[in-house]
Amino acid sequence: MDTLENLVKMKLPLFIMMVATNCASTPDGSGLNLNGKMFTLSGYAGLHLFSPYMPPPWLSTTPHTTTRPYTTKTHPYTTTRPYITTTRPYTPWTTAPTTRGVSVCLRYISDYDKFSSFTLSPSSNSLRLYSNGEGFTLTFYGYNNIYLYPRIRLWSDSIQNMWTSICVTVDTVKKVAQMFRNSDMSPRKLLPTQYTWSGEPVIDFSDFEGQVTDVQVWDYPLRYKEVLYYTSAGFYGPYQGSVLNWSYISFSIRGDTLLEETFEQQMKLPAGSGKPRRRLRRDKSKEARRQLS
Repeated sequence: MDTLENLVKMKLPLFIMMVATNCASTPDGSGLNLNGKMFTLSGYAGLHLFSPYMPPPWLSTTPHTTTRPYTTKTHPYTTTRPYITTTRPYTPWTTAPTTRGVSVCLRYISDYDKFSSFTLSPSSNSLRLYSNGEGFTLTFYGYNNIYLYPRIRLWSDSIQNMWTSICVTVDTVKKVAQMFRNSDMSPRKLLPTQYTWSGEPVIDFSDFEGQVTDVQVWDYPLRYKEVLYYTSAGFYGPYQGSVLNWSYISFSIRGDTLLEETFEQQMKLPAGSGKPRRRLRRDKSKEARRQLS
């Protein structure tokens, strides 16, 4: 994985194919700067993003070992020997929950209108966003749903580009949620039940086909100006997630997944290495004869 880390840091074009049989991930305890990079996912692939400050979600920092007696009786002798079992391959998230809420922003390109966008904190108090075509469905705890339709123009001079930029904010103090897509917002919706985000800095992308980039997560509900900073790609002001940010993040992939430069970065690359095409020149003598005839 040192090679992966070095390639991401290089200014050269990046083109990496990662296959499920060799489930690729960043080295344990390290994060990468993915600014200017994007993931291309297939419907059968998956992407796991998590904080470099925590162990990979599928590993336990120390194995949990239990010992129980194993007794055999052979008259007139009785022997007891230890029986070792190792369990708990995944350590549940136990950090104290936040009290203000959570916000998730990302950019994507997809052919489909209906797809699963992401699942935040999949192992504890999960929050799932699903695109239903016209709007989005936000699911709490796996069964409580609210429907958010960003159709109200919030600002008219937001910078538009090829990406769809979305943000979802959940305010656990006011018990409301809101959705943003590019320059538009949804009405605020009251949560159907009290939701408390666990604070687990893990976000999973499954059943999504297309490109995804610039994933940011905050442990509080964003203000409107902060949403504008993100949807304008930093044109009006800087932004950086307080829990997960694209400039220092760890990841693991499942299935065929491509990590490469974003389309904007690829447009800056020089043309192919083939021989330059010669400019076509008109034959003035033939043209003169054609005019005289």
